[in-house]
Amino acid sequence: MGRQPEMAGLISAVDETLAGRGRLVMLVGEPGIGKTRMAQELAALAETQGAKVLWGWCYEEEGAPPYWPWLQCIRAYVQQTEPERLRSEMGSGAADISVIVTELRNKLPGLETPPASDPEEARFRLFDSVTNFLKTASQSQPLVLVIDDLHWADKPSLLLLQFLARELSVSGFGRLLVIGCYRDVELSRQHPLSETLANLSRITGGGGGGGFQRVLLRGLDQESTARFIEGTVGIEPAKELVEALYSHTEGNPFFMTEVIRLLSESQGLSAEPISTSDGLRIPESVREVIGQRLNRLSDECNEVLTTASAIGREFTLSQVNPLIDTLVEDRLVEVLEEALASRVIEELPNAMGSYRFTHALIRETLLDELSTTRRVRLHARIAETLEGLYLDADSDVSRHAAELAYFFVEAEPVLGHEKLVRYSNLAGERALAVYAWEAAEVHFQRALEAKQVSLTGLETATDAEAAELLFGLGRALGGVLPLYRIREAITTIARAFNYYADTMDVDRALVVVSYPIMGIGIGRRSGRAQMIERAMKLMPSDYKEEGRLLSDYGLALGIQEGEDDGAQIALNRALAIARQRGDAVLEMHTLCNFARVDRHQGRPQAALDKSLSAIELASHADNLAAEADAHHLAGNQLLEIGDPEAARYHGLRMSNPAKKLGETFSTLNALLINMRLAFLMGDWVAAREIGDRALVISSSDARLLLHRIMLEYEEGDFVQGTVFLDRLLEVMHITSPGPTLDTVYSAVAISLAARITGTGERLDLADLAAEAVLSSPYATHSVTVAATCARALVSVIREETDEAADCYTVLQSETGTILQDSMVALDRVLGLVARTIGNP
Repeated sequence: MGRQPEMAGLISAVDETLAGRGRLVMLVGEPGIGKTRMAQELAALAETQGAKVLWGWCYEEEGAPPYWPWLQCIRAYVQQTEPERLRSEMGSGAADISVIVTELRNKLPGLETPPASDPEEARFRLFDSVTNFLKTASQSQPLVLVIDDLHWADKPSLLLLQFLARELSVSGFGRLLVIGCYRDVELSRQHPLSETLANLSRITGGGGGGGFQRVLLRGLDQESTARFIEGTVGIEPAKELVEALYSHTEGNPFFMTEVIRLLSESQGLSAEPISTSDGLRIPESVREVIGQRLNRLSDECNEVLTTASAIGREFTLSQVNPLIDTLVEDRLVEVLEEALASRVIEELPNAMGSYRFTHALIRETLLDELSTTRRVRLHARIAETLEGLYLDADSDVSRHAAELAYFFVEAEPVLGHEKLVRYSNLAGERALAVYAWEAAEVHFQRALEAKQVSLTGLETATDAEAAELLFGLGRALGGVLPLYRIREAITTIARAFNYYADTMDVDRALVVVSYPIMGIGIGRRSGRAQMIERAMKLMPSDYKEEGRLLSDYGLALGIQEGEDDGAQIALNRALAIARQRGDAVLEMHTLCNFARVDRHQGRPQAALDKSLSAIELASHADNLAAEADAHHLAGNQLLEIGDPEAARYHGLRMSNPAKKLGETFSTLNALLINMRLAFLMGDWVAAREIGDRALVISSSDARLLLHRIMLEYEEGDFVQGTVFLDRLLEVMHITSPGPTLDTVYSAVAISLAARITGTGERLDLADLAAEAVLSSPYATHSVTVAATCARALVSVIREETDEAADCYTVLQSETGTILQDSMVALDRVLGLVARTIGNP
């Protein structure tokens, strides 16, 4: 009732889906406004037209496994589908999907274990496999996925939704309709769903375009309220009754339903005109009306429901039974029947003995009535009860680790932290195994806090358990943090490594130091080189990963420590080992590392030669990450020495392995080189479009921000240019000034902006940033040139001839080149400086 305009648009979305144009619909509004009800109506309509409907609910508390709503949808499909059809629809992606839907291995025995790979690549494979499966499955039968309570979704689930939405925005994706429901009153700007919604709008173009539609639901109007009362209780209500009910409920359907039921049971509803002052009392809030409804149930029923509310929105008879000492199981079933009859709870389909509160607000009302002391003690009983149930039923209790960790966390004041730490560690490792780094970070941090281990310090772990937790946290941070903060991940891993090195647990120390970290940064000392140096002193003479360690050591020395000579020695040794063993993967990886060091230490031709040599090995190495990296390095080097057409070839060639690989670092690099090419060739529209795509991946990368600052200022949008400049400065302050890209590009950006606008704003800050680079012993050749370039532009603006002359001397050897990772031609800077010093 009262939703005809909204339903008309949604029915159109169903029709488009059935016609083969996938859609994403978001139903938005306050609690009780009818989001779930409308999704049910839409799903029922789609079912009548032959679609299969799958439901997933997000869990309010933190105990659910990563990807929980997706897991529920796929699990239901797996249970309902024959094995041969599943094999056909999932194809080679079945192994990846089985990482999160473990039941799939029972349905499809003989699945291979997904290959070991970089964490970003592994998560991409999972997302790609799920997306391709849904696409294929929807070709034979239309699919409707309903994901309810998205405001409670975990970050990995939201990232998978973004990935799927990107594919849905492509024409011809398949007959798939995804319906999401969320409370807008729950969202702050910092809420993970807020970021997801912003990205969905960017991906699809917003406004209903690109297959994305957002439907905002508000309360029913007075006319619909009157029809609602009539349809519910069979009377034609008086105007006064409608006005009174509407003024209290503001047309919220759930609230109205509860109030009408309450008043009807107490004979407070009639067709006669009424006066609220004459006795018709309408509850002031939805919590009050739910409370009055619960008061009509027996004390036993309320006790059971309160206990169940502490378990979660869903619960089972086997979970509640041990917690209710006063009732035998048969009587407990009778009490639950009373709750079912009152529609406070409902039975879950195809799951005997499993129940669900009919609305989240009912559960929240019950939970809020618990005192803190009683809630903690109840959570302690639940934690121990569930632990016993899971240990009795399954030797692999790690499957339930996230749920147990949540309850032991809530019960810490009663039960202490021992099991909290144990299950948080298990939950963190399980989250890492399914590439849910955001969830893993929470679990490891919580365990470390319980052990009173600093999350940000530099001290070595105090025991083996703390070392394992720090290693877990470091791996999680490596997947979560933006590149400019990756030092935090390395520092955390180093704290675990040092414990194992101190205790001479060599095998574990080498496992920790060998963990791959992408994007370690330029000029940003992280301790990576020192950690590898110590590991090489520990490793046995026949250690098979010696070449990989030497290669990574050389990279860290060359671009983080400013030790060019030591870097070349280590990299040459790694190359010798790779060629001696015929290890094409190691050789390609090392050539890319060597090229990167050459590039940043001012050897452009050597960097280009090594990049091209790495590309030649691609067919033998079968390493997508190294192939993308080699093309990226070659393309940038060609661009910087003035050969844009050759650079374009590599920019296009790296896009394919980067897309297949799917990890953030390679994808971002592919976008950046193609954005630079578009900018330098004057294609502003393409440069902006590519930049927008890159911002979705990483909104704080210093290179990307410099590109956008230049683009905005060149086109005359100084306001937007300032927005991106402010963001770059925020990044610089977070990472601390020094010989880093964040610092040097801040200096370059400020000086370029000032040059274009003709103002002297922030030039002192540009000077300070440049000085932080030039005074550092760890600065590479590339950042030194960039800092000098910034200082040269400042001297031009201020007409400081002595400073300009010093800069001219340094930059003269760079003639004919473009500044690394930018669009600044050094000849242009030299020309401006020459004019300033009066030497035409």
